[in-house]
Amino acid sequence: MKMKKVLCLLLAATMVFGMMAGCKRTDDPKPSPSQSGSQQTGDNKGAVSQGVTDDTVKIGTISLVSGAFAFIGQPAYDGFRACIARLNAQGGVQGRQIEIIAYDDQFDAATGKAYVERFVEQDKVFLLASLFGNIVEPSLDYLKEKGIPIVNISSGLDVCFSENDPDSRLFQVQPANLTDARYLIARILNESIFGPNKDQKLPDDAKIGVVHGVDSASMSSLGHLQEYAKQNGALDRLVCEAVTAETYATAIQKFKNEGCQACIFMGVDSTTWISAMDDAGWEVPVIFSYGASTLQSFVPDTYKPTRPCYATIWADYATPQGQAMLDDMVDALSYLPDVDENLRKSYRDNNYCCAGYLYGMTVVKAMERLNAHEGEWSLNWEDFTKAMEEAPFDLGCVTFDYMNGRRLGVYEMAMVEYIGHPEDGTEELIMLRPFETLEEVTAK
Repeated sequence: MKMKKVLCLLLAATMVFGMMAGCKRTDDPKPSPSQSGSQQTGDNKGAVSQGVTDDTVKIGTISLVSGAFAFIGQPAYDGFRACIARLNAQGGVQGRQIEIIAYDDQFDAATGKAYVERFVEQDKVFLLASLFGNIVEPSLDYLKEKGIPIVNISSGLDVCFSENDPDSRLFQVQPANLTDARYLIARILNESIFGPNKDQKLPDDAKIGVVHGVDSASMSSLGHLQEYAKQNGALDRLVCEAVTAETYATAIQKFKNEGCQACIFMGVDSTTWISAMDDAGWEVPVIFSYGASTLQSFVPDTYKPTRPCYATIWADYATPQGQAMLDDMVDALSYLPDVDENLRKSYRDNNYCCAGYLYGMTVVKAMERLNAHEGEWSLNWEDFTKAMEEAPFDLGCVTFDYMNGRRLGVYEMAMVEYIGHPEDGTEELIMLRPFETLEEVTAK
């Protein structure tokens, strides 16, 4: 079978970024105390919600374009604001230009929380997009009370997500950790990817090592993984170990002692984990979270066919549809005068820019639906929710679905295998299993 090279989306556990961009940027690290304000909720036809004037629609985001995470934040920021710039050039939404207010909170939870309140109370934005879990968790009750729409939270925290909730205005884009965790265990229990020819299922009594963190998001992911294993009669086969990079060797020794025949690594530090396995002489198949579904997560020199490495993915750019999406992203970037041609071309292979583009296009597609229903739907939160729910969003490399109260966005994931070529330093990710629902994987 011809192997297909796949460019996949890297969104790490504590660095999961979907940046938004815009026309107005403020970087005041000490926002003023929030002041309460009223807003129209759009209960009547033609009514508008806060953040909407005769000329503009305000959108708020937390972005990281400075400091340690700028190498992630800037490309993602550019990917998003490119989508908005193009939409504005094409007429905006219902005759208005989108103005995006962005604050850089330096990934500080207290500062970020203050900015969230500033967005709502002072800036009075129409919606928020791509917030981080470290600021949303303490603000979630506040945001739900306000009822403001939110497009994507970069977090695995269970409190942020509802699988089915028609009343929720929180629309998740990237997979929630609960989604990824279920796919990880479903793939390892049901797929024929084991044995010397990688065509056998894991033996029914085989032990499985599970590596996880200790933060709240990691523990909730572990809970969902264990729940699926219990439902499928495999809970007693799991050997779970909380780790830090300093305790990898200890965890591996435990897995060896327990006779584990496969491993699930719920993290993004794949290269260090693989090196620790090699140091311990432990060669079993490993399946990684989607945060490691990128070539940057592996090293060709350490590749071993006897220790296959797999990863879940939620976006595939290798298909003709995915390639068309990348072309469209480069086109959108041409609407940014401060991004030159060389940078635009380099962004075509930049996973973080692709992330920003995907978040941006989700918002843009919703705005285009409001345009299509102008006169029937207005710029209020109720009608924005209708736009999000009208039909799935097919962006070429991935589909998001919010219909009938769905709120997790991604309901199909695929799996790739990493192949390294130490002799010449080349590497590739091949599509091993197509995009499937959890039910389809479970039925194998």
